[in-house]
Amino acid sequence: MTRIDRSAIKDRLEELYRTFDLSMISPDPLEVVRRFNRPQDQEIAGLVAASLAYGRAETITAAAVEALRRMGEAPRDFVMGFDPGRDGGRFDGFVYRWTRGQDLATLAGLMQRALHRHGSLGALFARGHRASDPHTGPALTNFTDTLLGYAREDHPSERRGAKTGIRYLLPSPRTGSACKRMNLYVRWMVRREAPDLGLWERISPASLVMPIDTHVARISRQLGLTSRRQADWKMAEEVTQALRRFDPDDPVKYDFAMCHRGMMEFRNR
Repeated sequence: MTRIDRSAIKDRLEELYRTFDLSMISPDPLEVVRRFNRPQDQEIAGLVAASLAYGRAETITAAAVEALRRMGEAPRDFVMGFDPGRDGGRFDGFVYRWTRGQDLATLAGLMQRALHRHGSLGALFARGHRASDPHTGPALTNFTDTLLGYAREDHPSERRGAKTGIRYLLPSPRTGSACKRMNLYVRWMVRREAPDLGLWERISPASLVMPIDTHVARISRQLGLTSRRQADWKMAEEVTQALRRFDPDDPVKYDFAMCHRGMMEFRNR
């Protein structure tokens, strides 16, 4: 990429960043998370909504609304008091593509374990992060490994196939996956500017990894940010590194705009 190319691409990305603001958030699962006022509820709601963020934005948002409706007005209180025998039935009948109610009940139990042991999901995530790490990938690996470890302890017969159960809801960089949904969740929690929430202050936005979905992958190729064809973890790293040339302090700030621009292009074909 020549200097002129980089300048032109940065100008285009900055234009997109300024164009897509909080008023244009819908449809996006983050709008569901933002309905909760307490940060401790947003943290829990965020993981639920992000874990379901596969498929079309409209159906993702509807699934997040339904999942969180079953948890009541205070998701953290629900998780802290969660009893599988008493409360697991709240998720009966929930179906979103290959996610079932029992998977959400399992996720609630894992979050409860994390809160009891670490105080918050943010504290668990920060526990795996080091200032010397190139990005948040190692912390994300530790985060999902820890939660899935709880699942192995508590649910030895739980659905853990590649396309079912809690393993699908909590992807890890360890597998080479792009981890779009988990990187999206971390973006919501870490970035300080709207539409994101900035709840995890111990993590710098400079260390975030770009969430790669179909739309972001396509636009990234069009802009020359990556030459990779497969949307995997290596692509996420490559695109993030390219974006750091434009804003080293906040490289994933362009994600919201790129994703929503891509969705608009797809709908207008």
